Amino acid sequence: MNRIEGMSADRLKRLIDETDATPEPADRPLTDAVIAERLYRASRPTRYMAFLFMAGLFAAFWHTLQGWQMALCFAFNLGGTLWFDHLRRRFASRPDPFAAADVWTTRFALASAVTGTGWGLLGWFAFAPDNFESQLTLGFAMCGLITLSVLTRSVHLPSYYTFMAATLTPPLLRCLIEGTPGALTIAFCGVVFVIFTSIWSHNAHDRELRSAALRLRNAELIHEVEQARAMAETARDLAEDNYHRTLDSLQNAQRIGNVGNWDWYAATDKLFWSDQLYRLIGKAPGSMTPDGEAFLALVDAEDRDRVTERLKEVTRSGTRVTAEFRLKPIDGETRILFAVTEAMQDETGKIVRIAGTLRDVTQQRDYENALIAAKAVAERASRAKTNFLGNLSHELRTPLNAVIGFAEMLTLPRTGAAGTPRTAEYASLILTSSRELLVLIDDLLDIAQIETGQMELKSETIAMAALIAETAAQAQPALEKADCRLEVSGGGGDIRGDAQRVRQILATLLAETIRLSPPGNRLSLASADEQTMLRLTLTSEAPLPDIAADTALLHGFEARVAYHASDLGLHLALMKELVRRHHGDLRSETRGDGTALHLRLPLAGHA
Repeated sequence: MNRIEGMSADRLKRLIDETDATPEPADRPLTDAVIAERLYRASRPTRYMAFLFMAGLFAAFWHTLQGWQMALCFAFNLGGTLWFDHLRRRFASRPDPFAAADVWTTRFALASAVTGTGWGLLGWFAFAPDNFESQLTLGFAMCGLITLSVLTRSVHLPSYYTFMAATLTPPLLRCLIEGTPGALTIAFCGVVFVIFTSIWSHNAHDRELRSAALRLRNAELIHEVEQARAMAETARDLAEDNYHRTLDSLQNAQRIGNVGNWDWYAATDKLFWSDQLYRLIGKAPGSMTPDGEAFLALVDAEDRDRVTERLKEVTRSGTRVTAEFRLKPIDGETRILFAVTEAMQDETGKIVRIAGTLRDVTQQRDYENALIAAKAVAERASRAKTNFLGNLSHELRTPLNAVIGFAEMLTLPRTGAAGTPRTAEYASLILTSSRELLVLIDDLLDIAQIETGQMELKSETIAMAALIAETAAQAQPALEKADCRLEVSGGGGDIRGDAQRVRQILATLLAETIRLSPPGNRLSLASADEQTMLRLTLTSEAPLPDIAADTALLHGFEARVAYHASDLGLHLALMKELVRRHHGDLRSETRGDGTALHLRLPLAGHA
C-alpha cells in the first residue's frame, strides 16, 4: 500500500472505543477495498470447496434435477468464481491498486452475485412441491450455505447481501408460489434465520471496519514514522555536513588570522581548546589535555602573575578583560599573545561559561617597534635638518650683509669707484641678487622656526587700508619693470594679527602675481568686509599660468620644497602657512580669461 488517506486522532479514538462503527467518508472506499482484499484471501481455501458441496446436492436431488439444470447451476457458480479471480489479478497488477478501490469492491460484489445465482437456480430447480422431506432437506442445505456465507462474506456487506439475494430469492419465491403449509413454514423459518444471520453479519462487519481502520492508521503511522525517520536522517546528515563545514571554515579562519579560542563550562568543569590555540602555544593539536595550570606554566614568569590576576578579575566581576603577555621562548622565539576573556552568566547572575580568544601579535608588535624606531630616526633627522638650515641661514646672512653693504658703496658716486658705467651696472646686479638671496634666506629661517615651533605671531590691531596702500606703493618698481598696472579699491575694517607677517603675505601675493603676469597686464586689488572676515581679491585680466591649478603651492605647506617656475616656490608655501596661522584662507579661481585670488582674514573682534 503506497497511498493511505489520513485519519484524525479523534476519529481513531471513537473507532477504538467502538462509539462509531464507520470510518470517515473519505476513508470508506479504501476501507472497503482492504476488507474485500482480506475476504478474498480468507475465502481462498473455501471458494473451490463449494463445488464439492454443490456436487453433493446434485447427488441428493438427482431424481429432481435434470442434466441441463445442473450444468446451468454449475456454470454460474464456476463463472462467478473464475471472474472473481480474474478481477483480483487485474486489481493486484495495477501500479497503485487502491487508487481504484471503489471499482474493485463493486466488481467484487457483482462476482458474488453471479456465484449466488448458481446456488439460487439450484434451489429453484431442486424444490419438490409434493415432497416435504425433500423441501426440508433443501432448506437445511440453504441454511448451511447461508452459514458458510456468513463466515466468509459477512465482513463485506455488499458482497454478503448480493450473494444472499441471488441465493435465497429463487427458492423463497418457489415456496411462496407453491403455497403449501410445509413450504410456507420452511420459508418463514428461512426468513427468520436470514434475519438472525444478517444481524450477526452487521456486527462482524462493524468489527472488521474498526479493525481495518486501525490497520490503515497503523500503516499510516508506520509510513509517517518512516518518513520522519528519513527526514531526521537527512536533517542529521545536513546538520553534520554543516557542522563539519562550519568547523573547517572556523579552523581555517583561525589559522589564517592566527587566532585561537578556548571555552570553560561550569556545569561540567571542562575546558576546551581549539586546534589553533595549541599551535599558538607551540603544541600539536590534541597533544595535551586542556588545563589552566598547564597553560599558565607556559607564560613568561614576568607576566604570569598579571595574567592570573586578570583571569580572577573575570570570575569576580563577570566583565570582559584583555591582557597582553609573553610566552616562554618556543624554539628560541618569544611570542606575544593578546587575550580577550569574557564570562557568560545565567538569569541569576551565576557564571555558567567563560570564553576567550588568543591572538599572536608578535609580528604586529615588531612592526610597531620598527615604526617607532623609524619615526624617532626621522624626527632626529628632521630636527638635524632644521637646525642645519637655521645655522646655515645665520652663517650665510652675516657675510651676505657685508656683500650688500659693499655693493651699495660701489653704487655711490662719491666713492669714486662708480665712474665707469660697466662697474656701476655690475654693482647693481650684485646688489639685486644679494637682496633676493637675503629674502630666500629669511624664508628659510621662517620655515625653520615653523618646523621647530619657535615662530610666535603677535596679536595687534592692523589698519588694513593703510597696509594695503603701503604694500601697493612698495610694489610700484616691480610693476613698472613688468609693464603692469595695479588699481586699489574698496575699504574694509581692521583685522587682528601680526602686522609684519600680514605685510609679508600681501607682499608675496603681489610679487608672485606680478612675476607671473605678461607685459601690459592690468591688476586690481579690492577689499571688503564679508560677515566676520575681510576679503581681499586680487584680479588679473590675463590668465596667470599655474596659479589657478597649482594646488601644491597654494593649498599645503607640506609642498614647500616643490619647484615653481624658476625658484623653489618657498614664498608661496610660506605665505599659505602664514595665512593658515592667522585663521584665514587663500583660494584661486578662473574668471573668464583672467584669474582671481581670494584672501580672507578674520576681522578684529572675530579672530
